[in-house]
Amino acid sequence: MNQNTSLEIRDCTALGSEICRELCDGLMQYQASMAKEESHRKILGSMCYDNRLKPSFESTQEKLLLVAFDGERPVGYMYAAASLVTQEDKNWRPSWGKDIPGEVQGFYPDWLPTPVKIGSLNNLFVLPQYRGQKIGLELAQRGMDWLRQLPEVSYLFVDVSEGNNAAQFYSRFGFQHSHSVLGGLIEAYYIKL
Repeated sequence: MNQNTSLEIRDCTALGSEICRELCDGLMQYQASMAKEESHRKILGSMCYDNRLKPSFESTQEKLLLVAFDGERPVGYMYAAASLVTQEDKNWRPSWGKDIPGEVQGFYPDWLPTPVKIGSLNNLFVLPQYRGQKIGLELAQRGMDWLRQLPEVSYLFVDVSEGNNAAQFYSRFGFQHSHSVLGGLIEAYYIKL
């Protein structure tokens, strides 16, 4: 992974998501700080481990939680999940997205055939002082490799919050823009397998 031999990535799925509480809260704070619109900053700022990662992790059967450690300190993580998307799921809005006015596109595009099994890279975050060491690259690659080996997964999706510069990072893996989610709060990218 890099020159720092104390860094290692471990599969922590069986341990539960609590180990990523601080990292997830850091990701949510970063996303809020990057938002361009005040209303989006408020929505993103209301997100945290307890209303994002924890409920998703607890309600998902097929999931992978990889954590990068420096010694015993978690310094980055990636959460991936696979799920069946139905036509009804296309109109679903999370509780934090219910205040967005108007008819806005949800997490899944109109063009997506349903029912379909998709894989999602849901969270990827590395502490700022550990960036530039290819930790994020390794976490993302391992997550996509895991998703690709799951039976019947037809698409991979990743969501990038407004103002986040991660779109270029994901384009290296072949992701292309799909659609704007919830009025531009998030941009969705995909790969068809």
